[in-house]
Amino acid sequence: MDKHAAIAPPQSDSPHVLEVIRRREAEAKRRLAAERELAEAALAEAERAARELVAAAEIEGRRVGHLQRQAAQAEVEREVEAILAGAQADAETLRRVGQNHLEAAVARAVQVVIGRR
Repeated sequence: MDKHAAIAPPQSDSPHVLEVIRRREAEAKRRLAAERELAEAALAEAERAARELVAAAEIEGRRVGHLQRQAAQAEVEREVEAILAGAQADAETLRRVGQNHLEAAVARAVQVVIGRR
């Protein structure tokens, strides 16, 4: 007996077994293709959603940045107004003190001039 003959399956069953294998292989390929399509669709949807999230985040970032810039500007304006108010108060105080000193100096000058005569 030939030793290769014992390994090979009987000829009558080979077409049937090969057909079953081909059908299973074809079914596996169909399932893989379907799964690949689903995966590609899911990936495309995820990419689209990611683009939308990035766009929304950019819009929100600009909005928040604008609000923060406005708040900072308002704070600076309040500080400027406080500084100007303080400077005006200081100027008024100095004006009054200078006026009092001037009046005292004029009175003293008048006394000196009148007192010399």
